[in-house]
Amino acid sequence: MDVRVNEADVVGRVQDMLLDTQDVQDFLEELARYSAERMSGPQGGIYCGITLLRHRSAATVASSSEHAQAVDELQYQFGDGPCLRSCREGVIVHVPDFELDTEFPEYNDTVLQNRIRSVLAVPFDLPGADARAGLNLYSEKPNVFDTTAIDSAISYVQQASKGLRLAVLLAQRNDNAANLRRAMESRTIIDTAVGIIIAQNRCSQEDAINLIKSASSTRNLKLRDVAAAIVESAGGGPVATHFE
Repeated sequence: MDVRVNEADVVGRVQDMLLDTQDVQDFLEELARYSAERMSGPQGGIYCGITLLRHRSAATVASSSEHAQAVDELQYQFGDGPCLRSCREGVIVHVPDFELDTEFPEYNDTVLQNRIRSVLAVPFDLPGADARAGLNLYSEKPNVFDTTAIDSAISYVQQASKGLRLAVLLAQRNDNAANLRRAMESRTIIDTAVGIIIAQNRCSQEDAINLIKSASSTRNLKLRDVAAAIVESAGGGPVATHFE
């Protein structure tokens, strides 16, 4: 397997994907398909999955095909596997032939049943991102990833890491913005409910907040849900938070 990586081509293609795709998920799917295409060679097609590890939870966030997705997710049921280890430890994991491998015995039997004989997992370099990720390359043939193929995969991942790092950072910013928006919306609803209780019961703000907390604990509901029910029962209807 001789796959040569042109740095300019990879960087340019990844940049185009970032610009052309609608969101992070679309970008990741495109990256997985492009990676499989780049790594495939005369010895046959390569399946590709991208594993993302955030907050100690791992998931296959993109794949080049349904088969790649299924094979990549097999390792999660065992809690370990080439791709999980590559992500967690930031190391390259290569299994030339699952029929001869002894490192992942339980996983090996399952992956062989899915027609996979070899795998190469290479970690992405994501400095500054609150996540770890790895590119997982699968083949239905043994000994496909020789020294040249491994070097090419490492070089490819180094270049693709720049685009993936940007995508992950953008996703984190979107998550943070969404969390802030939800927090502000909850605060608005709770403040409105507090105002209603004060008006109805002629009590202090502290007493009104304690009433909501008590109802939340007794009913096993979130503060926001209790507050929303108070607002609606008072005829206020749904409360909207307006952002400029």
